[in-house]
Amino acid sequence: MSTSADYDLKERVRAAVDILDVIGQGTEVRPQGRNFVVRCPFHNDRRPSLTINPERQSWKCWVCDIGGDVFSYVMQRDGVDFPTALRTLAEQAGIAMEEFRRGKKTKPGDPDDRATLFDAIAAVADAYYKHLEHGKGDQVDLARQYLDQRGISDESRRRFRIGFAPDQWSFAIDHLQQKNFSGAVAEAAGVAIARGSGNGHYDRFRGRLIFPIHDLQDRPISMGGRIIPAIAQRGENSEAAKYINGPETLLFRKSQQLYGLQLARDAIRHGGEVLVMEGYTDVVAARQAGIEPVVAVLGTALGEAHVRILKRFAHRVVLVLDGDDAGQRRADQVLELFVGAGVDLRVLTLPDGADPADFIHQNGADAFNELVKQSPDAFDHKLAKLSEGVDWRKDTHAASTAMESVLGIMAKSSGDDIRHEQLIVRLSDASGIAVDRIQRRLDVLRSERSQNSRKPFATKRPSRPTPPPRPAATGAADLDVNAMLNSMADDDDESPSPYAPAVIAGRSAATSNARLTPISGIDRELFEALIECPELAGMAVEAIDPSWLSSNTAQMLLSAYQDLDLAGRDLDVDSLLLMVDNEQLKNQIVTLQHRVGLRSGQSSEDADRRYTAIITRYREREFESEKTRQIERLASATLDDDQELALLKELLEAERFRQGIETPTEQEN
Repeated sequence: MSTSADYDLKERVRAAVDILDVIGQGTEVRPQGRNFVVRCPFHNDRRPSLTINPERQSWKCWVCDIGGDVFSYVMQRDGVDFPTALRTLAEQAGIAMEEFRRGKKTKPGDPDDRATLFDAIAAVADAYYKHLEHGKGDQVDLARQYLDQRGISDESRRRFRIGFAPDQWSFAIDHLQQKNFSGAVAEAAGVAIARGSGNGHYDRFRGRLIFPIHDLQDRPISMGGRIIPAIAQRGENSEAAKYINGPETLLFRKSQQLYGLQLARDAIRHGGEVLVMEGYTDVVAARQAGIEPVVAVLGTALGEAHVRILKRFAHRVVLVLDGDDAGQRRADQVLELFVGAGVDLRVLTLPDGADPADFIHQNGADAFNELVKQSPDAFDHKLAKLSEGVDWRKDTHAASTAMESVLGIMAKSSGDDIRHEQLIVRLSDASGIAVDRIQRRLDVLRSERSQNSRKPFATKRPSRPTPPPRPAATGAADLDVNAMLNSMADDDDESPSPYAPAVIAGRSAATSNARLTPISGIDRELFEALIECPELAGMAVEAIDPSWLSSNTAQMLLSAYQDLDLAGRDLDVDSLLLMVDNEQLKNQIVTLQHRVGLRSGQSSEDADRRYTAIITRYREREFESEKTRQIERLASATLDDDQELALLKELLEAERFRQGIETPTEQEN
């Protein structure tokens, strides 16, 4: 449930932004009656099928069957969770979230003010870009020559806003000071380093090509620098690293960012596949050749957080590695991700030690795309490497080592049983060892790992907190609807949710697109009546037992109403959409609201009467269910004569009460 501060913040942000402006960024919005339509960015839309209702501040694509409010649109567009979408829109509206969350107020110009850091990074990135575009001198000439040698065109340079940091100690510092940014802000933004003496700062990037790193809203949040050999050889940077990235800051977490994702997002979503490369120039070269769904990691190996982000947009991830020894080592490291992540993770190792930029430049996009099509999944890649020069039936030691290597990785991941069974069969086919023997060995390794994890004084922290006790089935008033929904939608947490129903709690991580069951039947009639007449919702919260509702989705929507009622909020659709963070439930709320709008003025029966009839039907259904249970008890032959008589009397009295017949008095008897 949203806290009062959270709810107030969401309400303020929603009031400060217009959903038309948010959805209409970079695309044409057309009026259609009282609504507006736009081509849906979430499927290949030939004609506008996404409807925007500016009065309700809601949206719906009927082809994709998704919709909601402005928050759910940003979540869907950017592939982010609700807190990130809230922060994105708050920053767009100029609202400081810290005032609501921690009571901490940052001032413009402070090094811990996010807006200040965004402005500082943007100013430095723009200065580097303009220096490469318009600057003069032999250093700039060498930078341009290097781009020419790598085959990077002026168009690509401008698209990626590539810049040049001159081999000077204070180019960025001086530029920021001219714009009234302090040295502390330059350091907090990651473009400067404090001197050891404590006296001032110096530039982090010197004599390098600059590749700005953007977030999904296309804002610079950090930058990376690529050494220019001709410049490095002149001075003291000759032994410097080929690439350096900005440090982690308030805006930048390298384990959660991918270079070029803001440009590649739509191509990735439409094709369902993403190519992950190792360098900025690889991404630039690929897009220049017409290969669009490409991103790069930022000075770190592909990790779980990266896979979580990419799974929001694609079902297949192809890791493109240089053909050198380092590339092979990185290929080995991703097998664990493949086993546990529930994603089709493939490994493409380029021939002859080439990197992607060089290979594409020399062989063309068609040759590269053909290699992508042929790329094996991470498991086959690992088996192929382990099998090189090994006769599984004769080289006992080598075969045993290879088997232990693969099973050791599988034992670390809970994965899903079907996926592991498939991998075991493939391992059996490759090695000639029986499936049951491999399974027994895997079980032993898992058991050993489990026992080790339970030893006292363990140094490894648990990967996630212990889940709270499972709430009772009828205790919807105590449920946190957002926690319930998020635990169901979190495809990266392989432990059963304490809130999820049995079917969903038992699902595997591979079922990444698990959807809520649509609200239907009498449940749908109920919530449509409450949406049409919010005044009825207060009575419904008191009258309806959650166990009456047919689906978990309906129970969660009732729980949202209960949360609003407890908080003293209005029980209308606007409040519901603010209370619920999960985009799937938002979609169902908007769909119900749309059905109510279509039926407006057509029903001869008012909402009050429909609500009364619905409650009566619920009670009739519960009565019939209870009567059936009691009759089954009578038929079970487990009751004595007195118990049977008492139960028959209960049934008779209940039936009389249901039909409005008075119970006979003793005198009448």
